[in-house]
Amino acid sequence: MKKKTKAEIEYEKKFNKLRAQMGQGKAPAAKQNPKPKGPTAQQKVSKAQRAGLQVEVVQKNTTNKKSYVSNVGKLLNEDIEIKTIPKEIATQVAQARTEAKLTQEELAKKIQEKVSFIKELESANGVYNPKIVEKIERALNVKFERSWKK
Repeated sequence: MKKKTKAEIEYEKKFNKLRAQMGQGKAPAAKQNPKPKGPTAQQKVSKAQRAGLQVEVVQKNTTNKKSYVSNVGKLLNEDIEIKTIPKEIATQVAQARTEAKLTQEELAKKIQEKVSFIKELESANGVYNPKIVEKIERALNVKFERSWKK
């Protein structure tokens, strides 16, 4: 067996130390990103809604997927509000669509959204999404009155 030089011994010590830090040595390494414990944001929103609190839902556009993320803030001590579709917008969208002689399906295809979004919007059910309303305005070449913004 060959004797190790001083440099080889130092190298081996550093290598073993790095390997232990990375979790490949004898000492177990702690998990880098442990999964957070407790309820998720969606679970908190559901709980608040069951309790009768108002919850505001905001769309998050960080990926190509169409997803809704709730802005829960401090859920335990604050009332949070859901932005529902105003009746004014619902009637204006329905009227503009019929004037353009389009069905709900044709309008949905034109703005590249689901038909269910159009149906919910015209019946004033669900969560208000201003981006869809803007798409409809562009597609029908109209401007809707938003009296609540003044």
